[in-house]
Amino acid sequence: MCAPDVIESVRQRISRRTFLNSCGVAGAAAAASCSTETSSPTDTPTSSLPEKVEFRRVVDLTHTLHKNFPAWFVEGQEVTRSENRTFIAPSIVEVDPVFEWDSERINMNRVSYWEHVGTHMDAPLHFSEEGCSADEIPVEDLVLPLAVIDIKSKAAEDPLARMTLEDLHSWEAKHGEIPQRALVAMNSGWAHYVETPKFKSLDQNGNRRQPAMHIEAVEFLMKERNVIALGVDTFSFDNQHSPELDVHYNWLGDGRWGLEVLNNLDDVPAVGATIVVGQPKIQGSSGGPDRILALI
Repeated sequence: MCAPDVIESVRQRISRRTFLNSCGVAGAAAAASCSTETSSPTDTPTSSLPEKVEFRRVVDLTHTLHKNFPAWFVEGQEVTRSENRTFIAPSIVEVDPVFEWDSERINMNRVSYWEHVGTHMDAPLHFSEEGCSADEIPVEDLVLPLAVIDIKSKAAEDPLARMTLEDLHSWEAKHGEIPQRALVAMNSGWAHYVETPKFKSLDQNGNRRQPAMHIEAVEFLMKERNVIALGVDTFSFDNQHSPELDVHYNWLGDGRWGLEVLNNLDDVPAVGATIVVGQPKIQGSSGGPDRILALI
């Protein structure tokens, strides 16, 4: 239970224009302030929230998930994960009616999906043996300053372009230092192609070609800027330039998390927005589809 002075402090920090009329962020801030647990990647303070979160506009950074949404695997395709692991890929997402309006005067569905489809989270557990699952991520780490790195120009010329350390230095020269404990998102422009074959950009051997992140840039964000989370508008933080999935193993293995297949990054500023992650709290999950909002 929160002490009265903590509740009052939270109340004063949230303005009338704050998220969900002071319900969403207030609840998160209160939980953060009252928590006795910390799972921050470093020893810096666990809250990166500003003293006051005000906004005039909300941008949805989420794609609508449906059964034909592009994914790593295709329904019915035989997938070989290792020498001893082969399986037939099921549907990306299934929505089956349980009750329907005409007969029951109520609508209710049974929904099943792969964890890592659509706009979704990669929790530390996804690429580490003992990393925290999505439900264990502290709520204060789901509301973060947002920094958007635009690499659309070079991605238009090279589908395997990567966000590099040079891109980060150029961004900081223009906008100032990347905020501590932020979410840094790569905007390659790939979200515009999500309903077209270009989103996968398959080569002649059937390999996917999409922009991603360079491990040097990611290590800089981890060690020099203490960034909490990464975001990309493509399938993955890694592409063919990092076949060993270096970014995934290093970033998630360090207790950090990320978002993949983001949408509408062109509609948010390079700096100044606050990102809010609506992650289902499913015990033991390695991630899963989210509803991602940017407050501007």
